Amino acid sequence: MSKKTRRQFVACCFLSSPLPQRRHKLKKIHFSTTSIAVTELQFRIAQMKGFYREEGLDLETILIRGSVGMQALIGGSVDYASAAGSIIAAGVRGAPVKLVLIVNSKPQFDLVGQPDIKSVPQLKGKVVGISSRGGAVDLLTQLILTQHGLTPNKDVTSIVIGTPEELATALRTGRIAACLLSPPRQLILYREGFSKLGYSGDYLASYPSGELAQPTKKLELIQLKFSPSSEPA
Repeated sequence: MSKKTRRQFVACCFLSSPLPQRRHKLKKIHFSTTSIAVTELQFRIAQMKGFYREEGLDLETILIRGSVGMQALIGGSVDYASAAGSIIAAGVRGAPVKLVLIVNSKPQFDLVGQPDIKSVPQLKGKVVGISSRGGAVDLLTQLILTQHGLTPNKDVTSIVIGTPEELATALRTGRIAACLLSPPRQLILYREGFSKLGYSGDYLASYPSGELAQPTKKLELIQLKFSPSSEPA
């Protein structure tokens, strides 16, 4: 994580409430992430390096599936979330959420298939796994299938499996024919003989990941608090 990115992230958290009265009193922040993946690496490094504590923050990372994490964010159970697909989909539908930080501009997923499947069209009539309905994995999977002439949930059935680890296990056991996985999981599976059916970045040139989102209301309060008009005369 660059120094600029680090500052942007901690500023979003730090400015959302009054400053700690004492340096040793940390502000508790609940941050939901969809998986333990390379797209979340920058947040983990920042925590291990103590960057948050240096800024007066006690960050608790909670693993929540995409669409469920979005509900937790809107409902106030968590302060921030990093579920790209769910955040964008919810924002389009008018949900009160805003993206305030994007780390990666391209998707990091590969579509990984069973060893005997060599192309996306061969998935017709088969089952693919996703992490949650309406999340990044679901939306990207649908996009890839559509661009190969397959109708999601008609030509190809999608079922909710769960975390990337659970998706990889479902692939190994033959429960599903394919799924999207991010590094390093797909690289491990390739060594085991599984097929690379496609790179998501070839289907969607720009897609935010490793992002940070917060409720619109909280962001508006921050802007109001630190706007020039709010300063005393």
